[in-house]
Amino acid sequence: MASNNRNDFSGSGILQEWLERAFLRNFNANLYFAQFAEGPVNPDGYDVLRWAKFTAIAESAITTGTTSDDGQTPPDTSVAVASVTTTPVQYRIVCNLSDLLLSDNPLPLLEKTAERVGYVMSLKVDSVTQTTIMAGTNVYYGGTQTTRAGLGAGDVLTVALLNKAAAKLNSFDAPDFDGYYLAVIHPYQLYDLRAATGSGSWLDANKYVVPEKIFKGEIGALMGVRVLVSSHVNSFASTTTVYPALVIGQQAYGLGWRQRPQVFITDLVPSDSDPAAQRRKVSAKAAFGVVRLQENSMVRIETGATAL
Repeated sequence: MASNNRNDFSGSGILQEWLERAFLRNFNANLYFAQFAEGPVNPDGYDVLRWAKFTAIAESAITTGTTSDDGQTPPDTSVAVASVTTTPVQYRIVCNLSDLLLSDNPLPLLEKTAERVGYVMSLKVDSVTQTTIMAGTNVYYGGTQTTRAGLGAGDVLTVALLNKAAAKLNSFDAPDFDGYYLAVIHPYQLYDLRAATGSGSWLDANKYVVPEKIFKGEIGALMGVRVLVSSHVNSFASTTTVYPALVIGQQAYGLGWRQRPQVFITDLVPSDSDPAAQRRKVSAKAAFGVVRLQENSMVRIETGATAL
């Protein structure tokens, strides 16, 4: 345990721990997509992350017993399990704070810097996650369009599209979240959805789930889909700006860590790179990998959006 003395209030002592809490507080609070990822079968720290992907067992594997085969062992059924792997990539950031900037009120500045670093690292994790999961094979398009290039601004997100995605997942027997699927949408998509449905069509989150189980960004439910809103949904550049709404069941994708997010701070001391002790640095790093696990547990809805 760190000793509580003046010399320990440094980059390796109490200050380091304090900034770590500030960093993680903002990091964990701003993850949208990562919060639904399945963890790998191997623990943190491996240079190859691995998930077990099970193939559904067919109903036909169930045999019907008869009086003539009573007591006989039925034929074996093979269980197909594929190994899905990825190599984690490290992401990092270093922020410089000058001695003059820190001279007036250093602790709040260091805390705010750690919080902002935590925030931007969470955006990076979610952005990298989206790059993988938004390339799934099950996709619907707004309006009557059949391609991304065909979408216009008026081909907006509708209740019918959410209903269609939920029906598709149901047809796949995709496992749900306590009776609901989940959708993460952009605020512009939410605007169009609300404009078309009105407030009366929504089921408020506190009506179907206890407050401690409400997900980050969750605002309500429609057509058996719990809707979450994030301003950091990655859009696609096309004929118009295209916004994806990802509707998922459980076990859709995985995220694993080689290095969980960490924050660091340097001391304000002379060194070869800073001989006059003019800089203090707050930095962070994380190494992780993302994979799609079950294509039949995710449906992407691509739409335009009303210009605001």
